[in-house]
Amino acid sequence: MGGAAPAPGDRDVPQHRQRGGILVRSQLTWINLALRAVMETGIVLAFAWWGYKTGQSGGGRAALAIAAPVIGFGVWGAVDFHQAGRWAEPLRLIEELVISGLAALALYAAGQPALGIALGALSIVYHALVYMSGARLLKH
Repeated sequence: MGGAAPAPGDRDVPQHRQRGGILVRSQLTWINLALRAVMETGIVLAFAWWGYKTGQSGGGRAALAIAAPVIGFGVWGAVDFHQAGRWAEPLRLIEELVISGLAALALYAAGQPALGIALGALSIVYHALVYMSGARLLKH
């Protein structure tokens, strides 16, 4: 492949993943994983906060704070797009953008507009980086 030999700690990394001695794709993968973790945590917290703020009583607040994220992620996990053929990846992207968009709107509606906008922006950046890196949402 040309270029310098891998450093001793990089011997298990394929040559095609190195550019100028920097593991660009590997670094982008870690950034994407971190963004996804923050995004998913934000989605859970957004739905929980919306549920808490929407509930009318202590018990109602607690129930909605638990139920809203469970329902949100239940819908997210219930659909298997692998059977959709060539439409699988676009459908998964739409599903993820809808879920994260609903979470952003939930934050906005619960009195946290700046956090809602930040969560929506984070989702867009994450999904853009996934495709810019050549990755996919669905693993085959």
